[in-house]
Parts: sequence; C-alpha cells; structure tokens
Amino acid sequence: MCCFRLLVRYFRRNRHRRIERFWLHRKDFFVNPLTPGSTAVYTATPLPTGSLPTKENPATWVSSDLVNAPISSVDELGLNATVAPPASAIAGSTFVLTVSYTNADGTVATGSVSDSIVAAPSPDITSFSVARTA
Repeated sequence: MCCFRLLVRYFRRNRHRRIERFWLHRKDFFVNPLTPGSTAVYTATPLPTGSLPTKENPATWVSSDLVNAPISSVDELGLNATVAPPASAIAGSTFVLTVSYTNADGTVATGSVSDSIVAAPSPDITSFSVARTA
C-alpha cells in the first residue's frame, strides 16, 4: 500500500506540469504495415515525463488526410488515437498526424508523425518453401 500511495502522490503533484511537446509513435510500425481496411493505434507521450493532459482539457488529434486516413477514435486524455483507412483508401498515400494541447498558461504543445498506407499483400500463392522433414 505504501508504494501505491507514493504513486498517487507523484501523479497528483505532476499532473498539472506544463506539457512542452509530444513524442508520437506506433508500436507495431514494422510488424503490421497500415493497409486499406486495417487500423493502427498511435500513442502521444507528453514531455517532460510525468506531465499529463486532463480529462477536462484533453489533447486533440488531426489527420492531414481525412479521406484515406481518418481518425476513428481517441481516448479520454487524448494520448491514443486510432486511424482506420477505409477499404477504398489509396495505397501509397502519405499522411501526417498532429496532436496538440493547450496548457493552462496558454502555451501550445504539439507533436506530429508521418505514415503511409501500403497495398495489402496479395492473397494469391506466389511460391512455396520446401524443407526436408525426415
């Protein structure tokens, strides 16, 4: 219980720290390319560490391509956004996601990331890998 109280005290003390900028990333960037009809979750990490937006004033997200890369959902603090390209999205199109937050003193913190929509892999079998099993 002692560690829990320390964490609560830390977050209460630091939740109103001024956010200076955001670091944006997508965890599965190299594993799962963004294809038409799929989804991707982007995370904004406020900097400096420990600063957080509030539920009353969450961070806001904007996509540069509302047709091919619309933002389908954002969590309550505005730190995670889901992009869901429709099945009709154009492969090869690039978009920029921007997150912004207005601090209590009026300063604005922003961050952005660029990503591309790639063609879905062909469902056709194009080759076989043969290995000796016995």
